[in-house]
Amino acid sequence: MADSASARRKSPIAYIIVAAVVFVILAVPLVMKKERAGVVYTRDLMGTLVEFTLMDGAADRFDAAAEAGFAEIARLEGLLSSYSPTSDVTRISTAGGGGGPVRVAPEVVEVVSKALEIAELSGGAFDPTIGALAGVWGWSGESGKVPSEEELARLLPLVDYTRIRVDEDASTVELTGPGRALNLGGVAKGYIVARAIEKLKAGGVTRGIVRAGGDLTVFQTAKRPRPFKIGIRHPREAEKLLGEALVTGGAVTTSGDYERFFIKDGVRYHHILDPATGMPARGSRSVTIVAEDPTRADALSTAVFVMGPEAGMALIERLDGVEGVIVDAKGRVLRSSGFKGVIYAD
Repeated sequence: MADSASARRKSPIAYIIVAAVVFVILAVPLVMKKERAGVVYTRDLMGTLVEFTLMDGAADRFDAAAEAGFAEIARLEGLLSSYSPTSDVTRISTAGGGGGPVRVAPEVVEVVSKALEIAELSGGAFDPTIGALAGVWGWSGESGKVPSEEELARLLPLVDYTRIRVDEDASTVELTGPGRALNLGGVAKGYIVARAIEKLKAGGVTRGIVRAGGDLTVFQTAKRPRPFKIGIRHPREAEKLLGEALVTGGAVTTSGDYERFFIKDGVRYHHILDPATGMPARGSRSVTIVAEDPTRADALSTAVFVMGPEAGMALIERLDGVEGVIVDAKGRVLRSSGFKGVIYAD
């Protein structure tokens, strides 16, 4: 650790490509390495590589801060993952339609409440009960099988966020009606990252980057923050950047049709489902959201993708502190009026 301070100061700007990820449970030992941008710690969590780049602060406490951050991710993942048979989210789904309210951790109540907020804002384009369709599409959306119209017609009535009941005082969540399933994968990752950053700051880190797969959150406490340039991946050319966002703090998250998909009879089927049809949303190729709150950014990237470019951009423009870039189904690029950065196609 003796040379970590000089290593951190050599590169004041981080440059990272944004992509989409999947939310599952996996844990391996902590790995640390030193890079020009700072001291980097990595661990496989949430089904992807989670990376902390710690750039400024109490360098002698970085190891402990990183360990605390990863421990918080693992703890919350254990509560929020639909892949864990013992998670609070799974217990809610198991009790759905007859089991009554399920007492859960306060963090789960908070995430469900945030998911319902985005569901309302998006008119149901984001729906945390989309888990009811997992049986026909597969959890990752890569089963290679297209459900029949009859299968979807049977399951679509189970996708209805208005059937979620939350009691914050009692710390309970209930799914009313049989067969419903809760999946918080579109919002939980952002929430977990935000909580991990709280641990990093408490551990003496004053500037850093958290990358979960391709989604990225930057933070710094300086009075004159230095900007980060964050590359936005092109949705059809993996080695090419669409552009870059200039961010001093907050999250940059992307939802796209290019990470988890299969092609059948010349048609691309991806993992971002439209709750209204049960089929992959068709209006966009990718949506990148820039927002201070990682939880909101995470959910909005999915919601806007499903809404489509026109309605999605209208939602972005209505929300304070939220900017975005949308690539529509024909490859046309739209960016919000307050977006800071550059789009190479401009």
